[in-house]
Amino acid sequence: MEANGIIEALPDTDSLETGPSGTSDYESSLNESMFGSLTSSVNEHVWEYGRRYHKFRYGRYPLPNDDEEYKREFLRHIMLKEMTGGKLLLAPIGDNPQKIIDLGTGFGHWPIEVGELFPCARVIGVDLSPIQPVWIPPNVEFMVDDIEDEWVHASDFDFMHLRFTGWVIRDIPKLFRTVFQNLKPGGWIEVQDICPKVTSDDGTVKQDNPLARFYSLVHGIFLDKYQADILHVEHVPEHLERAGFVNVQKRVWNVPVGEWAKDAHLRTMGGYFREIIMDLVVAMAARPFVEAGLEKTEIDELVNSVRAAMGNKRIHAYIPIHSIWAQKPPS
Repeated sequence: MEANGIIEALPDTDSLETGPSGTSDYESSLNESMFGSLTSSVNEHVWEYGRRYHKFRYGRYPLPNDDEEYKREFLRHIMLKEMTGGKLLLAPIGDNPQKIIDLGTGFGHWPIEVGELFPCARVIGVDLSPIQPVWIPPNVEFMVDDIEDEWVHASDFDFMHLRFTGWVIRDIPKLFRTVFQNLKPGGWIEVQDICPKVTSDDGTVKQDNPLARFYSLVHGIFLDKYQADILHVEHVPEHLERAGFVNVQKRVWNVPVGEWAKDAHLRTMGGYFREIIMDLVVAMAARPFVEAGLEKTEIDELVNSVRAAMGNKRIHAYIPIHSIWAQKPPS
């Protein structure tokens, strides 16, 4: 693995620094959805397998939306900022974007910080769950909806952002075509996602590695039950080009799994990544694995073996994280 964790790098963009924060009372925009009609279930949740899940479009998103999932998403947000040197985006969108949207925003960490960074921009976060904060910058708003619905009121965005969203998108080429239609000429899209292929440079990741076995199992379940491909990010550049985008660029980081790296920066990232993945394993052990028919003993064995493998510093595993950005032709 390269010393800086990068296997493919392009010319760097200017660093972004977060500006002063501001807060305001947040009132939901549910009646003015950009994506289609909504039902009363958007504000409701269900408890299953000891975890909380969204009720809107029940089963559409297989992971919980509770406090444990908040912790996982927050750690992931911190890790990604550590990975990018504090940058919230790599696309060269300029200093004065007017309209930004985060598709699949989760708990809203990214749009809140982007709203502080660009106080003159309208920043929108969209998710299936109403789990975002109430106190937010005055230029930030959240909507509950399904981004794969028809976009009925969305247009003229300067920047559209998707982060760790593709795992549950059923038709990514269609979504990219829709994004293209609703960007301003010259506008940008950026996609960031994990490519869950566990590997090493020194052969310490064997074919029977428990984490590799976990992701192989998840891949099959997501294809079968949710019609989504967790390896989608490998094909994002070609999908973007087919949708009409130009200036497609990519940067890939090899992020260590666990604190085995000698470099302090990589070791910090690896510690975050281990906790993030372990929380994902536990979340998958609830609804997705149970509904896929796995026995409790099989699930427990997999969870324990993954935990042990990620704690073994003799296993020098890493997983790629991709950032891809592209532009709608200016005219």
